[in-house]
Amino acid sequence: MTAGGERKTAVLAGRIGVTLLCLYLLGVTLRIGGCYGPELAVRDERPDAGPAVGAEFPAFSLPDASGVAIGREQLAGAVALIVVAPSLDWSPATKARLLDLAEIVRERSDVRVAVIVPAAQATPRSLAFVRDHLLPFFVLIDDAGLIDRLGLVAPAPDGTAAALPAAFVLGPDGRVRARDVRRSARLWADPAALLAAAAATTGAAAAP
Repeated sequence: MTAGGERKTAVLAGRIGVTLLCLYLLGVTLRIGGCYGPELAVRDERPDAGPAVGAEFPAFSLPDASGVAIGREQLAGAVALIVVAPSLDWSPATKARLLDLAEIVRERSDVRVAVIVPAAQATPRSLAFVRDHLLPFFVLIDDAGLIDRLGLVAPAPDGTAAALPAAFVLGPDGRVRARDVRRSARLWADPAALLAAAAATTGAAAAP
């Protein structure tokens, strides 16, 4: 083969390689987009964990990221959303979920929100995430075993105690109006879907 033919072969091989790489990256992008993100429907994959719809959410008092104790009474008197987050350290999906939540909560002054993180997952990186994004809700550190009492404990990849991803919408009376409990943090209920489910449940309860 001549030198010119060798150059043409090398160029062709390079172009094929670049094309295959682009197709691979496109496939990865589509896979990630299809596996992580909010859903427009509420799901309950663990009905045995956490308070049922209609039940009162258990009383609690937990320190927020700044160390101030926050209890259920700070959420009473208005619609409240309590989110149990597996981790803000190793779980990119959970971080994305809370950023989604922050976006909608900033427009909803009528809703009080508390995010509960397992104490073992309240790492310096988790707290830095809270500070850096100025999240517009309470971020509480569960140092009192609340997640365990709710039956939501799940192991983290490193074996430390984490949690199942869960969300509970409470009415002004502190009773659960809607709930969403998942086995995986990769998909989560859109915050608007949770609030819509809560409104529908409250309306049905009020109907004659």
